[in-house]
Amino acid sequence: MIPKETVDAIFQAVVIEEVVGDFVQLKKSGSTFRGLSPFTSEKTPSFYVVPSKGIFKDFSSGKGGSAVNFLMEHEKLSYPEALKWLANKYGIEIVEREQTAEEVAAQTERESLAAVSTFAQKWFTSQLWESDQGKSVGLSYFRGREFSDTALQDYLIGYAPEGDRSRPGLFAEAAIAAGYDKKWLLAAGLCKARDDGSLWDFFGGRVIFPIRDVTGRTVGFGGRTLRSDKKIAKYFNSPESPLYDKSRVLYGIHLARHAIIREDRCILVEGYTDVMAMRQAGVENVVSSSGTALSSSQVRLIKRFSQQVTMLFDGDPAGLRAAVRGVDIVLREGLDVKVAVLPDGEDPDTFAKARTAEQLQNWLADHATDFIRFKTDLLSAEAGQDPMARADLARSVVASIAAVPDALKRSVLLQESAARLGLKEDVLIEEMRRMAVEQAAQSRRDAERAERAAGRSSRSGSTSAPVDSDMTGAPPPDEALDLAGGRGTAPFSGPRLAGEVGRPAREKDLLRLLLMYGKDLVEVPTDDGPVKMTLAACLFEELETLQIEIGHLTVHKVLALYRDETSDEGDWNADILTQHADMEIAKLTADLLVSPHELSHNWSERHGIFPALESDSLIEALQSSLHRLLMDEARDQGDQISKALEAAEAEGNTANTTELLRNKIEIQKHIQQLSRHFGSTILGG
Repeated sequence: MIPKETVDAIFQAVVIEEVVGDFVQLKKSGSTFRGLSPFTSEKTPSFYVVPSKGIFKDFSSGKGGSAVNFLMEHEKLSYPEALKWLANKYGIEIVEREQTAEEVAAQTERESLAAVSTFAQKWFTSQLWESDQGKSVGLSYFRGREFSDTALQDYLIGYAPEGDRSRPGLFAEAAIAAGYDKKWLLAAGLCKARDDGSLWDFFGGRVIFPIRDVTGRTVGFGGRTLRSDKKIAKYFNSPESPLYDKSRVLYGIHLARHAIIREDRCILVEGYTDVMAMRQAGVENVVSSSGTALSSSQVRLIKRFSQQVTMLFDGDPAGLRAAVRGVDIVLREGLDVKVAVLPDGEDPDTFAKARTAEQLQNWLADHATDFIRFKTDLLSAEAGQDPMARADLARSVVASIAAVPDALKRSVLLQESAARLGLKEDVLIEEMRRMAVEQAAQSRRDAERAERAAGRSSRSGSTSAPVDSDMTGAPPPDEALDLAGGRGTAPFSGPRLAGEVGRPAREKDLLRLLLMYGKDLVEVPTDDGPVKMTLAACLFEELETLQIEIGHLTVHKVLALYRDETSDEGDWNADILTQHADMEIAKLTADLLVSPHELSHNWSERHGIFPALESDSLIEALQSSLHRLLMDEARDQGDQISKALEAAEAEGNTANTTELLRNKIEIQKHIQQLSRHFGSTILGG
């Protein structure tokens, strides 16, 4: 377990914009940073980082919190893993106390897989450089292909020695001797079990390419055989696991991400050695999909760092056609795609090794072609003058253009493609409309099938857990800011609970006031004259006086934490809630502390306009929030009674009608009392 003082040191060292900036391209915007959400696919940035508070907020997905929460959400790390990641980044030594048996037993599957994968990478790498077999077979192979020691070390290249087939694998023996459980070796795909239960090494006799995520952590492996036997698969990859999802990882992204941002372009190649050769030649903004079909998740990973991609293909016609079919995924994510085709007989590995970095960059700049133009020319050459083939060609090109989300780009591409195909633009537009109608109809059919399936599931007895309302959706427009729940009357202040209504939203707004202004002094009128107290003290007193029970579980927890931590009048900062180990607490407090809006200095400096600020009238803001919470509750009760009264009258139930009328009068009295308490005139119904 990580000691509390070490956790505190980590949080003090963290610069959140640096941490998030490793994964998201951020741009300064006033006192905050903005970028595209790494959790959803969006075109307009709604992801915010607030350095002054050490938190992030993603209005697209609703996620938020500290740097630790970001790593937990984005990298799927546990709380201890995220802390260790930050400690490593900022050079903080972690001296953990010895774990109890219960804590060891509670270690997650993901943590266990990560641990055994890290051990495997170090063992494989050491075998390449230190074992006789590694040096004579593995190292000589790479040197024969002119890879430098630096390139091999950058990518942690390794070798899995091949042992006696009648015995357990050499890696299996080493891992078990080091204390790793047999089940994790099997779960990670590092070993396989024989019928007698003994283990053999899955990657034995292969050079090893550790596959690392964007943080540099090893999550899987690729292994290449050096045998010429065609019956043996040339490459093996780790099976998917809770740690390794091949559709979400790009080979080399850990080393390439900063170069991709710097060059504002990602070079996408096919294989492991292609990436290594390009980087060795000086082109650092290069990654590969590791021989698998490109996925939308991989494209979104690229999109975090750049909107521009150049896909580098071999000149093989069959390979080109296969590659072309997958590019629509890149277009659909809104990236600008160019294609560069290598000369016949070349691949990125051989091509890069024969050129300097400058020559490579110049060649890429000269030969990279817009994908739609490339596809049109490629398929036109294949279709020739065959009318049916040309019709299929046109449909294929239109389908790719339809994948482009930007309407203006689609229009330009349609014009150019029509000219290159010798067709009228209207024909292509009509085909695109037909495709859109067909796709919409298919979507409706899919939705209807899903609805019918859900209906069958419901009838069979399945139930759904209640959903806890939270901040979702895009940031509200500036002119719609209304934090107390009214329309156009609230002063300029913090984040709005976008899309929320009812009691949960009112309770969250109370908590927002506490987090933002809890320490501020307010003047409270009393019978003996005005009294000064903190807004927090005033809020807790009102909750007690009005006997308000907070129903939102996370709000209730935070209020209790705030009250407990400030009971000794200590200098406690509410911002530390964003660093809480409870993800819901950290997320909610970040939600309430971050606003997508910032008041422009031009209002006062240029126009002489001084908008009302919430911080100038805190007691009114608090009373308004409390008032609305209680009034909403009272009116809901009144509505329920009115409906019950109508039903009782329709049934002729006189006794029940009398009781309901009495209850309605009590509710009306309660509304009047609330109005007097808050000094407002309310027309209750």
